[in-house]
Amino acid sequence: MNVLCISEKQIARDAVKMTLLSLAMQTAAMVFNAMLSDKAGTAAVGLMSLIFSLFGFIMVLANGNILTSTSRFVSEARGAGHRNYSRVMRYSLTFSFCLSMSFGICSFLSAELIGMKLLHSSELTMAVRFIALSLPFASAGSCIKGYFHGIRRVDVPMRGDLIEFAAKWAALFSGLLFFGGTELFYAVTAASILLGEFISFLYYAVKYSQEYKAFRGLPPCSASLATDTPSGYLKGSLPILVSGYVQMLMSTANELLVPAALLKYSRSAEEALSCYGCFEALIMPAVFFPSAVLTSLSGIIVPEAALANRCEDPEIRRKRLSELTDGTFRRAFTYAFFISAMFLLGGETAGRVLCPQEELVSRSLVILAPVIPFIYLEIVLEGLLKGMGRQNFSTVNSLFEYAVRIGCVMIFVGKIGFGGVLISYYASNVISNIARIIVVCREAGLRFDPMAYVICPLFKGLACCGFGTAVVRLSRADFSGELISLILFVCSSAAAFALLSAGKRERAVR
Repeated sequence: MNVLCISEKQIARDAVKMTLLSLAMQTAAMVFNAMLSDKAGTAAVGLMSLIFSLFGFIMVLANGNILTSTSRFVSEARGAGHRNYSRVMRYSLTFSFCLSMSFGICSFLSAELIGMKLLHSSELTMAVRFIALSLPFASAGSCIKGYFHGIRRVDVPMRGDLIEFAAKWAALFSGLLFFGGTELFYAVTAASILLGEFISFLYYAVKYSQEYKAFRGLPPCSASLATDTPSGYLKGSLPILVSGYVQMLMSTANELLVPAALLKYSRSAEEALSCYGCFEALIMPAVFFPSAVLTSLSGIIVPEAALANRCEDPEIRRKRLSELTDGTFRRAFTYAFFISAMFLLGGETAGRVLCPQEELVSRSLVILAPVIPFIYLEIVLEGLLKGMGRQNFSTVNSLFEYAVRIGCVMIFVGKIGFGGVLISYYASNVISNIARIIVVCREAGLRFDPMAYVICPLFKGLACCGFGTAVVRLSRADFSGELISLILFVCSSAAAFALLSAGKRERAVR
């Protein structure tokens, strides 16, 4: 029992550290975007977003979710009772190198086609080639990053993320200093990506070489793993790769369909693009900004669930999975309902702060509040499913989720406009995540407790945010401006939530 308590404390501690780093980098990125907008204009920010999106698209193809698969397989090797990871890492590095080199060569050779035929820009040709050169470094870095997640040394990936972030933005601003306002902006942005991936890869390579010296000489372990053979490794990694491809392709199809459907409904292209811009640039970033907490937790859950799932004794396996799932549900539901309550009671104010001239943002943040628990729970549920080895279900469920979302967009957006986009998010997230909860509970042998997971977290979130609303009104901060009112509401609500959570933990220890 003591081991489990230590594990829970370590999970919480690692999640907090990763969350703080993620929030700090997101905040810094927003500041850098503002600085870039002042220096080079808003068009430059759009161009930069285009290059980053292009890199993300190609990276999904070239990476094959190697971070998740490596993290899971290394954790399973750790659970087998030995620390000889050389075979798993040899397969992972070989697989990631072959995949990334294949897509890198294809991207490099087809750079002119992508730049001229698809995007009608000769300047993009050089940018695509820089991106192609960065793929092997990015993929190998992700593989080694997955290894350190698997052995639960999250400080190494955190430093790597920080090094990559700093190198990319430093290179971008240095490039703008010499090439700003010229036709080389595409290439400067892509070159900054290449430099960031290369420098972070060097850091990961140094850290991994130290690990390799320690485990390469260990004797082979008698315990067998499914990933001990090349065919076994491919059998385990291909479902993870396919899942990433399915989500990427369906997400891209949905993102292309939404503006087209809005254009069909709207009176003008400008109105349609305005709605879509509000949704992509303001509403969804606001909704997902607090989810960094659960994203960090999910990254830790994958190797923990894989470690528990590796246990050969069925009773011990089920007990460990049940305890891990129960603890994850309690944390995730409590936090998700708290954020939902914050948007329900403070979303209108947040929307006016983000975009005072567009009422659509304020209304949408409040309307989306009830579905936020489902949106957030997907993050940790996917981590549990991947760790439990239910990747095939995850792929099929994600395919169904996007099919529902695209179907709602096609049916409703053309008839009622932007409200159809919100309906698509409600329908797809509620249906797909109820299915995920059922499968996770069945796999872990856990009985879903509505009182512990839904009712108590719901009332706790409403009580904390109700306290925040009362503080704002009693202090009359709502007459001091929207921003002051929002800051006071968030801080007072968060303080109440932290005090209640601390009190609950103290009673649990006793």
